Amino acid sequence: MPFTDVNLHYDLTRRQRLTVHLRGWMPNILPYLFVVAIMMGLIAMAAMRSPWYWLLAIFPLWVMRGFIAGFANIIFVPLEHMDIRITEHTLGFVVGKQRWWTHLDSIVRIERFHDDLWTFCCYHGKCICVPVTMISDETLAHIRKKMAWANTPEGIQASVQRGHQVVNALLGRNPSAEASIPDKSGKPHD
Repeated sequence: MPFTDVNLHYDLTRRQRLTVHLRGWMPNILPYLFVVAIMMGLIAMAAMRSPWYWLLAIFPLWVMRGFIAGFANIIFVPLEHMDIRITEHTLGFVVGKQRWWTHLDSIVRIERFHDDLWTFCCYHGKCICVPVTMISDETLAHIRKKMAWANTPEGIQASVQRGHQVVNALLGRNPSAEASIPDKSGKPHD
């Protein structure tokens, strides 16, 4: 049976986003804080020689940028409107006025950080929350099937191939055209 696209529109409150943000960062926060503490200690010692070293205090903020940006979003955006589209292979979400897409096989875990939300965590750090009541068991099973497929040799190969396509697009190359250009022997490249 073919997968039917799912369109979801809903709002997330500050409380929902705060819970997800904190619980999502909890496993990783201690290593980050350890690195920041070491960096700040070194910067403080260097600042004893010259106050200009305090400018280096920007680097620990860079290390914690995702954590800080999440809190800024929670503070300044009281109600976040979500526009999610789930297709057979991708999940789309709107940021500002632009729709961004991620492949379903890039989702590395599905959690319930909040009682009434499923949270899809992607390998690139994006977490997308969907109310439990809005997503069907069939859609959830489809996403889990794609996650499992991502760990097969075929899934890994598909991901690598997509990466090559992105690099070629960024560099302005057309790999199919390059493959048809003959080498010195006159045979096309394989």
